[in-house]
Amino acid sequence: MGHPLWVTIPYDAQTAGAQPETAARVVRCWPADEEKLLRWNVAMHFEGAAQARTRGNGNRAANKNQNGTGNKISLPIRVRPQNVPWHEDTMTLEVSSEKLKFVTNREYAFGQRLLVSFDAGGEAPWGGDREWETQVTGIEMEAGNETLCVTVRKKKR
Repeated sequence: MGHPLWVTIPYDAQTAGAQPETAARVVRCWPADEEKLLRWNVAMHFEGAAQARTRGNGNRAANKNQNGTGNKISLPIRVRPQNVPWHEDTMTLEVSSEKLKFVTNREYAFGQRLLVSFDAGGEAPWGGDREWETQVTGIEMEAGNETLCVTVRKKKR
């Protein structure tokens, strides 16, 4: 109960690349198979549309002022502090060429340096299959839940 999810609706198995995703939370669950408890039915509350967009797709001008990060885009990313070898798998909320915003249940500090990599490197808006050094420039908490929204800026090499 309360677990955050990213749900792809509508899902098209024939489509390559990013598909529309919507943030949701589990509000109820019950076993679909009471004998084995391997499958579950889940009721979700949809929290709002997170539009999956790749480079050049969508109306960029309409989204420029959302928390200063640019386009609403949901892409899987991996995030880890510089001194920690284990990453956190999460999703972006917004992405621009220099910064991004993602959701997390972990606590990060303002100014902390994080390494970020995109799960699908070929479609990554920052290009390449590598880890990017970033710095935390914003931390927000939504009222009523424990999820944090963290904004990071890409460090120049």
